[in-house]
Amino acid sequence: MSKSKDSTLYDVAIIGGGINGAVSAARLSASGLKVLLLERGDYASTTSQESSNLVWGGIKYLQSYEFGLVYKLCRSRNQLMRCYPNRIREIGFLASIGPTSPFGRVLGLFGTMAYWVIGGFATKMPKLYLANRATVIEPSFIPGRAALEYFDAELPDNDSRFVWDFISTAKRFGAQVCNYSELVEAQFDGEWNLLAQDAHTAEKIEYRAKSVVNATGPFAAGVSELLGVTPKSRLVLSKGVHLIVPKIHNSDRVLAFWDEEGRMFYVLPMGDRSMIGTTDTRVDSETKEVTQEDRDFLLRQINKEMNLERPLVESDIISERCGVRPLVAGSSKGDTSDWHKLSRKHVIETAIEKRVVTVFGGKLTDCLNVGDEVFAAVKKFQLGKFGVAENWYGEESKESQQSFEKAARPVFGSGPAAELIVSELWRRHGSSALEILELARTNEELREPIFEGLGICGAEVRYVLEHEQVKTADDLLRRRLPIAMCRSASEIAQNIKLNQLLPYAASTSPKELA
Repeated sequence: MSKSKDSTLYDVAIIGGGINGAVSAARLSASGLKVLLLERGDYASTTSQESSNLVWGGIKYLQSYEFGLVYKLCRSRNQLMRCYPNRIREIGFLASIGPTSPFGRVLGLFGTMAYWVIGGFATKMPKLYLANRATVIEPSFIPGRAALEYFDAELPDNDSRFVWDFISTAKRFGAQVCNYSELVEAQFDGEWNLLAQDAHTAEKIEYRAKSVVNATGPFAAGVSELLGVTPKSRLVLSKGVHLIVPKIHNSDRVLAFWDEEGRMFYVLPMGDRSMIGTTDTRVDSETKEVTQEDRDFLLRQINKEMNLERPLVESDIISERCGVRPLVAGSSKGDTSDWHKLSRKHVIETAIEKRVVTVFGGKLTDCLNVGDEVFAAVKKFQLGKFGVAENWYGEESKESQQSFEKAARPVFGSGPAAELIVSELWRRHGSSALEILELARTNEELREPIFEGLGICGAEVRYVLEHEQVKTADDLLRRRLPIAMCRSASEIAQNIKLNQLLPYAASTSPKELA
């Protein structure tokens, strides 16, 4: 087994490449620090790729009277919506008021109006639809039920794609970011000596860093033990499952229901498919697995709550998402009997003597605050002069977008498929889409969509393979692009256009991709 040494002394080594690690890397590197990020799998390959793709203010926390948290999350949501007008979009939530809902239409309207007010009137105003109107708006609703519509936001692409945006930003500011690089040893002697092992080659690399940020999500306790730090907070783990099925509603909304246990679940748009979920099951392990019980539960709920032409069955499932939420339960000795009432708040702990910052909990909506709070914590270590962080988040200008679209349309042509490709190229890549455009300009075959309805062309696939640290098929199909979420394994295996590109990747990536 080979071993090498990186001679750089990093200001900060971040362990974990999910949303918390990614925003921390972007924030700290933009401030002029030398940043190293180590992720034992691919970026966002655990909790951060398994969310509901929502950027929301936490309306359900009104039921537990956590008004301060809702206010904070709404402010974070509003900021993200302003800064990412393409990557994040406002979307309606149409909630069916049935026998399992915890309130009637009057109290529900009051609650959604309060949510709108707390959210600073940043979204469209809530509406109440009586039963006869509700089924006109959404024919898949069960007749005789009123409906409430309120508004939040969603990520049209995968949550993991949003994480990559921050990884890419950190790289732009000079950060060294390594996926499939697991921390296996750590020693502190005034500086941190870190040993990481490559998951594909088994090579071990030694790194040195002045400080460490533990952003490993549900694995935070285990990494704290490796670092020799005793945390004050305790995590409770909750498993959430989503199933992707053929499109089961026509409107471009999220449909909301309450399951037989009184918990909210959704039908969400996932490209040209529908995603149903989520479950909420306490687990003791960070490992994640969709069980038959999970599938049966979600299918039973959706068939009970929707007026479908035919009931959904297991063979309708195109793909599955399963993640473990790290919920902060307070002190390590705290009572967790009411774990299902725990919110997705985050806690930042700092061990000054060893220069370690640990992030517990959190959710994607609050990511910018996590980045700022981690920066404030690292600043206490007095590592040197910090620069002013500028342009570490947000999209490029509307003028740049219009310039790209003007250049792209003659290349991709006209029609809905071409328009979809052009808009999604900019949404996912910003000005880097110009490089994809050049690939398409010089190769007519790469202009064609890989799958009808997805807005992904061959040029984009090739660019991602070459420039976005793709090392396995899942990195490409599941995390950089939303292909594996919207198409089944058999559809992918039978796609000639896609498979013509995959052997090309074998020359630049490990064999797992070929």
